[in-house]
Amino acid sequence: MSTAATFRHTLAAAFALLMMAAPALARDKVKITGVRVGFPPGTDSQAPHVSKFATWAPVFVDLEITGDITEPAEILIEAPDPDDFTTTLSVPAQLTSAKPGTTLAGGEYGPLGYLRPSGGSGEITVTVRTTSGTPLSEPFRLRSLRPREPLTYLVLSTGGKPAGFELPKATSAGADPGSLRGGRIELASITKASELPDQWFGYSAADLVVVCTGSASEDFLKKLFGPPGIADQRKQDAFLEWVRRGGRVVVSLGANAQLARELPALQALIPYSLKPDSPAREVKQAAAVQTTAINGALVAKGGPFLMANLIPQPSKSSRVLISANRSPNDKEKDTLAAQWAFGLGRVTVIGFDLDRAPFADFAQRPEFWDWVLRECGSARASAGGDGKPRPPGILTEDEDEAAVAIRTHNDTFDGVPVISFGWVAMLIVLYILLIGPIEYFFLKRVLGRLELTWITFPIIVLTVSVLAYVSATAVKGREMKVNKVDVVDIDLASDRIYGTTWFTIFSPRTDTYSISVTPGDGWTANTQTSGTVVEWIGAPRGGRGSLVRRRYSVHSDGATIADGLENVPIQVWSTKAFSANWSAQLNSLSGSKPLVDSTLEHPAGDRTKVVGSFTHHLPVPALVDCVAFYAGHAYPLPGEVIVNGARVRLVLDQPVPATQWLQTKGQLDELLRRVQMFAERSGQKGAQKTQQQPLFTGPLPMWGVLFHEAALRKDEGVIPRNASLRRLDQTWRLSPDNREEVIIVGRVAPPLGSAEDVLSGPNSPSTLWIKALPASGEARPKITGTARQETWVRFYLPVK
Repeated sequence: MSTAATFRHTLAAAFALLMMAAPALARDKVKITGVRVGFPPGTDSQAPHVSKFATWAPVFVDLEITGDITEPAEILIEAPDPDDFTTTLSVPAQLTSAKPGTTLAGGEYGPLGYLRPSGGSGEITVTVRTTSGTPLSEPFRLRSLRPREPLTYLVLSTGGKPAGFELPKATSAGADPGSLRGGRIELASITKASELPDQWFGYSAADLVVVCTGSASEDFLKKLFGPPGIADQRKQDAFLEWVRRGGRVVVSLGANAQLARELPALQALIPYSLKPDSPAREVKQAAAVQTTAINGALVAKGGPFLMANLIPQPSKSSRVLISANRSPNDKEKDTLAAQWAFGLGRVTVIGFDLDRAPFADFAQRPEFWDWVLRECGSARASAGGDGKPRPPGILTEDEDEAAVAIRTHNDTFDGVPVISFGWVAMLIVLYILLIGPIEYFFLKRVLGRLELTWITFPIIVLTVSVLAYVSATAVKGREMKVNKVDVVDIDLASDRIYGTTWFTIFSPRTDTYSISVTPGDGWTANTQTSGTVVEWIGAPRGGRGSLVRRRYSVHSDGATIADGLENVPIQVWSTKAFSANWSAQLNSLSGSKPLVDSTLEHPAGDRTKVVGSFTHHLPVPALVDCVAFYAGHAYPLPGEVIVNGARVRLVLDQPVPATQWLQTKGQLDELLRRVQMFAERSGQKGAQKTQQQPLFTGPLPMWGVLFHEAALRKDEGVIPRNASLRRLDQTWRLSPDNREEVIIVGRVAPPLGSAEDVLSGPNSPSTLWIKALPASGEARPKITGTARQETWVRFYLPVK
């Protein structure tokens, strides 16, 4: 070999080694020292973070910078979904200014990442890379994530940690005295502003958030509630938006009342304001705390303590939960706790600190915490379900049958029968007999030439395959099918419309789909949405994951996260289920005709009654099965129909207690019995039928989702079944004390037509994007095939 040839080979080998070493050198620039998924634990600081199955959780990635980073970087999070596909999400990481040797905790260098735990044994992988795809770190693999079940009632404290968070001891046999209601209630705690989610859905796992201001740092409160320029705007907007979409929050004010008065976002959130000249008052002896179950007093043992001076805001419709006289001789009552609706959310303010003395020494502290859970969160869900202890690590859909019913309903397609396992097993046996004994007998006894199996065997296999494909096509069809259910909440007080969408896609071929949701034409003042999130839904998955996974991406462009899914694979004649949550402005500010108009008011001198009328100009021709709810009573509207543009004069006569109406007319049992396991437990006749013959057909009765706890009977053994849908339950607004709003509920008759007409026509409040995303700038592709659309609408009309 010549010297020139040897030189060329040497140079080529050196170049190859350099190319192989380049990624390894790049990976030396960042070291991932830890990954935490969910909220920090509230009791044992060494315990893992807390997350829930199929619920968005923040991801905290701790880093050590080991080299100079000159290119924009991002965090790549890979996690499995219930169908064993890998989801990927990338979020920007601001690392170019970080010097080697710097350590950064998650949340300190840019937006947080998020994932939805799917259970099972699939691992989560986190990598730091450049935006061009060059790895900057070795992959960090997380194999020990154990999310909680959906039935877990999670209380999240922010700011300070609650003082002695405990509940009355269980009296049932076998109960663990060290757990909260058999492990069904759990406490998490955020004390650092950097740990606050920066997306509203980052709070999804929390059933109740308690903002403890007494021991919270000034920096924390200003970052969360401060004015523009001081607050972390992304984190503030995320928290307030979560509350608007149905979050439950308690704010305790006492020692830091003066600081709280200077926080405009906090003042906008709570139902009562603080007295301008004296936001707090000093209590030198004791302050009575009395409810129907509590009769005690906060005693100033270590010296005087501060309580908030809460005064009502005329512009906010609130109700007093606890009041007390300042002294035995003082007839004027102080408000200790008040509550109001913030969008769809439930906000309670308490006029003393829950994270310091004297509440820490309150003799009836467990009973008071129980009151907080019941009156400020979900009354029956926080009671602990059936009271049975839950074994650690188990994942089921127990007590979440309402969500399973929606998924099952959407997964049932007209004209697409589910082939039972018996038929599949019989066909497999026939196929084995055909290619085995039958072929052998034919070749041996009829033709007498066994060597012809080289010809007959492939013919049989090919013929059976073609017949199977043709038969499946005839049975399953060649068209894409979509089933969709929408719940729309229209809040006139905040001028917002909130939409929750569930849909399932049946694919007639193996294909990939990019999916998103936007408001339907005519349902909002404009098509600009706020915080849309699109996500997979599915059942907990056990067993080992496959070696090779298909992938799809959670859309992220830095400003928004999870507003769409890209390239979701769906196998031939298979289905995949999704849900979406969106919101937009309701009425235009330009003076055009409002979509909803109301003139409801109290008659002069009588705040127990309502007069006036309302109308809507939504694009639907009419709403049917319409019922009004006011002050704890139900009033079916005349004809139970509201026509578009027609003025409806509200006449509230012949009242029926709301709980009685919902328990007798709300069809909760019918909703739940669409779930096979619930029907079998309840002993329903015919529950052993296969999915090919559904237990119930027709539109899905959603009353039991909209007002779940009110629809539950009070019989022994009856427990909530809406674990993952608690935010949609507005039972608390059916209180007899709530005389400041009327709630109107109706549904849209299912439209007929092609998939495009059904899913983008006037009867659909949300427009489904398939094969493209709104963020791409492309026109929305038309949807082919057939579809089924069901819509429920809930109006919240203020009474002046």
